[in-house]
Amino acid sequence: MKAPMPIDELPSFIAKSNGTVQPGSNPWLKYIIVGGILLVGLVVSASVMKTAAVNINTIKRKENE
Repeated sequence: MKAPMPIDELPSFIAKSNGTVQPGSNPWLKYIIVGGILLVGLVVSASVMKTAAVNINTIKRKENE
């Protein structure tokens, strides 16, 4: 008798697993992650720009004294 090869058992494994819903399979998940990354980038860049503006104003005030 010939033993089945693992490749012969693969299609039956795939057929059994198609009916289950995997956790984290939300179709909006990738958009939420990308949106969160973009939002964090905007917040960081805005804070850097604000800090730079404060530093420039401080330097100009010291020059005028």
